[in-house]
Amino acid sequence: MNKIFKTIVLIAGVLNFPIGIMMIVQAISSKTGEALITNSVAGAFIIFAGASLIWAIQEVNTRAPIILWNGFVRLFNVFLVSYATTVGDVPQEMIYTTGMDLVLAIVFIIGSVKVTGIPFSKLVIGKTN
Repeated sequence: MNKIFKTIVLIAGVLNFPIGIMMIVQAISSKTGEALITNSVAGAFIIFAGASLIWAIQEVNTRAPIILWNGFVRLFNVFLVSYATTVGDVPQEMIYTTGMDLVLAIVFIIGSVKVTGIPFSKLVIGKTN
């Protein structure tokens, strides 16, 4: 299970890079300053999140809180997109991406606890042992 978990986290982390880069490129090609600022900053944070996931799997037992909290961020995204569907049009691609984020959130949160054997209550506050 440890190897499968680490592979899933690695793939998710690596995929953050092209997503973040695409957001920055789109922001640069935008004609508004607001979109440039918000989308490029969001893209940079997505790249950083990918890098932190890749870094975290190198020492899962001591860096699992990073993976757990990435799962929480993804779960928050699921709720945000779900809410957005009630107030406006959401592109179909975003629905699919959100479905993948829901699966990853569950895997990251449950997997962090299962793989490390560290209680959820410790991981959520950043303690590993």
